[in-house]
Amino acid sequence: MAFREKLAWTLLTTNAVGYAVYLYIVAGITTALGWDAPVRAIIPALIGMIVWETILAIVGASAAALSAPKESYAPADERDRAVARHAAARAYGLLSTGIGVTIVLVLIGMSLFKIVNLLLGLLVLAEILRYGGEAWHYRKGY
Repeated sequence: MAFREKLAWTLLTTNAVGYAVYLYIVAGITTALGWDAPVRAIIPALIGMIVWETILAIVGASAAALSAPKESYAPADERDRAVARHAAARAYGLLSTGIGVTIVLVLIGMSLFKIVNLLLGLLVLAEILRYGGEAWHYRKGY
């Protein structure tokens, strides 16, 4: 498996697992406080998710780089750039559509707690789509 494919799989897994844990914590918060909970209730979970995902991404990227040191320092070639471009285009479509829907929901009065979690969910799903697309293109060929 090539370095950039390993990196895509690592970041895909890191984002998916980190967000799944975050959702589990938020589910507990909403069970206790309801969907109109104050946003400050999720701050520890949000900070924890960011720190944990950062640590896992660094460890995973380091392991991938150690397994292929020459490849990790090589600049992206034409195929790498095409894979990244196509995966990002799909993710951008999801993210921009989701933001448009979120703006409408803000205008009709959705609570801040729901908006913050919706935007975070859209961002994470877009990243999962991007890294999943990169991994898929590397695995299936581009």
